[in-house]
Amino acid sequence: MTAKTLTSFASGLLLAAVVCAVVYFFGPEQATTTKAGEKPTVEELKSLLTDEGYVVHTEEEWNQAIAEAKNPVEKPQEQPKEEVKEEAAEEPKEEPAEPEVKKTVINVTEGMTSYEVGKALISAQIISGNAWDFANLVEKKGVAKYLKLGTFEINSNMTTDEIISIIFKKK
Repeated sequence: MTAKTLTSFASGLLLAAVVCAVVYFFGPEQATTTKAGEKPTVEELKSLLTDEGYVVHTEEEWNQAIAEAKNPVEKPQEQPKEEVKEEAAEEPKEEPAEPEVKKTVINVTEGMTSYEVGKALISAQIISGNAWDFANLVEKKGVAKYLKLGTFEINSNMTTDEIISIIFKKK
């Protein structure tokens, strides 16, 4: 660079800095500041949160609840010996019950995958195993991309193939 070019560049930077400084210090103040009001008390915050439907716990209460959840305290239920004998005598009289048929309604919405359908079926105790097994079976049948939107009634007497044929339909 020549001296003249360097001097012109430096004077341009200086001029830009001066313009920015003038605007900064003498320009209109558009920024508004809000005054810090009173800080609400803990009781006010708690009442506001409970009014909105939240549950408020102290850190100590929260840690205690977590500890109880991790280590559930089981209280032994003591029954008089006579009642235990009566229950033992009644058990052989009962006839074996038929397996209970569980029914559920699966709502398939847009964007759901076969894995999510499998999770819903497992949580409703319609199928056993895991959701990946169900999704893999759907993939093997080649119907994964034909998931129908809608609501379907499924029961535990149906086979997995029947369930797949209801929820997945080739067009």
